[in-house]
Amino acid sequence: MTRISDEEVKRLIAAATECREHAYAPYSRHTVGAAVLDGEGGIHAGCNIEFVTLQQTVHAERTAILKMVASGQRQLRAVAVVGPYSGIPCAECRQAIWEFACADPTVTVVSAPTDSEMELVELGEIYPRPYGPETKNIDPRDY
Repeated sequence: MTRISDEEVKRLIAAATECREHAYAPYSRHTVGAAVLDGEGGIHAGCNIEFVTLQQTVHAERTAILKMVASGQRQLRAVAVVGPYSGIPCAECRQAIWEFACADPTVTVVSAPTDSEMELVELGEIYPRPYGPETKNIDPRDY
């Protein structure tokens, strides 16, 4: 597993928890916060944003990744998810995380559900056969 400190885990969970308060989920009432730790130690938080046409909904993990990319970072080392469920990212979010994991299956995923214990897993454990930029010889850090 990508080595992240206990302090980094706490910071990620705190950022995700705080951002969850800003979630816009009037249709599902399912509020989620996420935070990513970039390659330089910065933390970028996001929340889910629902639209009346639910297909356009943006999940918290992707919001956090979009903020990371918008800040100029292209690699993540860890992601934390706080919400009222398992805290393991959905398939779409796993794909988005993989895009900026830079082909590192040991990226840490911190699952911090509001109703049970926190769990740390490796991205490769929950997304064992990824399809990503490396299949096209692309490294996101180059862009």
